[in-house]
Parts: sequence; structure tokens; C-alpha cells
Amino acid sequence: MKKNLIYFALVAFLFACDNAFEDKAFEKQSTVYHVIKEPIIDTSNSAPPPPPLLYYGQHNFIVYTNGKTYYHNKFNDYGWCGTGIDTSNPDFISLQPSDLVELTDDNLVGFVKSVFQDTSSYHRKIAATISSPVDSITNKHFNEIINAFRQKNFNIYSIRKTTEEEQVVLSYKLENKEYVPEQINWKGEFGGIKFLPPNYKE
Repeated sequence: MKKNLIYFALVAFLFACDNAFEDKAFEKQSTVYHVIKEPIIDTSNSAPPPPPLLYYGQHNFIVYTNGKTYYHNKFNDYGWCGTGIDTSNPDFISLQPSDLVELTDDNLVGFVKSVFQDTSSYHRKIAATISSPVDSITNKHFNEIINAFRQKNFNIYSIRKTTEEEQVVLSYKLENKEYVPEQINWKGEFGGIKFLPPNYKE
């Protein structure tokens, strides 16, 4: 009888440990707030071409994997010009580490609401982008930005992967290194009015 009690006590202990381990493992799993999907392109010529991806707007938020968000307002304003512009690739916007504003849990929502405080005086529509270096966004700032947009009735924005220029400049900022665009070996292509960035080779 005593042996049976010891056996049942041991089984109960191991079961409790397994449950505790599973609970902790579940707590460590990150919540995925959004998954960035590649656009589906119809090559059959049976449908009109989709609108170009909005790479940059007047307001750009990079929700990063370190739990912070970085903001910049760099973009090329072509005005009413719509011809001769390559929209298949992001422009080169001459982004600098100093252009990236770090946003944390304490100041994110207030900052987003402040930059979208009043857009009625603008003669053109205001656009924004939210980007991430990875497809699955687990930074809770994503939801907070979207909610702030909704509170301001703002709906002109795109969700995309960070561009090569943003990723490179942000890495230099985080590592506190001197950023010299002419010394970067750019791998991707740039759009816009066929402006070639420093030291870029076709």
C-alpha cells in the first residue's frame, strides 16, 4: 500500500512538472500580429495591373525585432508627375541614421497621434508605411500603430518588408557605426526617376 502511494505521488509530481513546463513554453511563444505576404501578380494579361506598392510615404514606421519602432519621414515627392518613374523598386531616399527616431512603449502612441494630428491643410493625400525586416510581425507596436491610425480615421498606408536602404541604415544606427553611402555595396535595384545611388553599379 505504501509503495502504491509513493508511486501515485511520483506520477502526480511528474505530471505537474510537465504542465508547468508546457505553460512556460506557451508563455514564451510570441504573438504574431501580422504576416507580410508577397503580392500575387497575374501574368496572363487578363487583368489590369495592380497599383504600385507604396514603399515610402510622408510617415514611415519600421517595427523592429528588438521591440522598438523607428520612424522617418524621408520620401521623394514627385508632385503630380506620373511618367518616367520606376515604381517597381524603392527609391533611394538618402536616409541617414540621424533621420531614424526611436520609439518605445512610453512614447509610441503619443508620437503617432501627434504626427497625424491634422491633415486637412494638405493639398495632397498623406500616406504612411509600416515595415518589418521579417515576414511575421511579433512587435506589439504594430497593433498600437494600426489602432492609432483608426482613431484618426487614417487609412492610406501600406504594410511591407523594410527596404534594403532602411535595413542598412538602421543596422549602422544600432551598431553606432559611421554610415557612408558611397562605401555600401548595394545589392538591390532602386526605382524613382532612374537615380543611381552613390557607388551603385548596374
